[in-house]
Amino acid sequence: MIKDLKTNILLLLFITICSCSDGDVYRINTGETYDDAIISPGGAQYPGLNSSTIYCGPGWGRKLCRFLAKYNGTVWADADNYYSDFSDIKFSNFFPNEFFISFFDLDTVTTYCRGWKLGENTHDGKKWYIRLKKDQEDELWFDLEYYGTSEEIEHTTTYKYKVINGSLHFSTTDGQTFVFEPSQRNYAPNAVGTEEVVVLDGCMFY
Repeated sequence: MIKDLKTNILLLLFITICSCSDGDVYRINTGETYDDAIISPGGAQYPGLNSSTIYCGPGWGRKLCRFLAKYNGTVWADADNYYSDFSDIKFSNFFPNEFFISFFDLDTVTTYCRGWKLGENTHDGKKWYIRLKKDQEDELWFDLEYYGTSEEIEHTTTYKYKVINGSLHFSTTDGQTFVFEPSQRNYAPNAVGTEEVVVLDGCMFY
């Protein structure tokens, strides 16, 4: 009698486990890897989620929030060094644009706008390669491997962006540091305020 009861309990547990389909819950997987899994900033995998959807906000909390999703479309200005190579910048969350950051080099006469993407970038015959290192809710790091015109890396620089109290703090392993604030400028090509706008590869105007 007791043996039959144990057998029935084990059989019931087995049926219950088998009846749960993979689509019922999104599992945090720490062993097997999935090619199409969404991976959180902490490294947890979520198989079955749509890679083109931003899972960040009400109902999802912060576990899947990433910098490029949270600050997608935000333009930041360096008010203290306005006419510089780092005048203003804009981030993109990739989808559907392959470029993740654009730079607006403002001058009194000409504005240059260009963008960078992950992987290989080239301009004027010079090459650099970008690898993403950290993409968390308020922090983004990436390595820029500069090749120039050679076939070997000449030097590598890590770019770090971190939002603290609404300001964007930027630094590099080369010793550069800047602080950006959200910009209210109109970035339509005909409204930048300079005599000429040079739109280079990857430029993301509004």
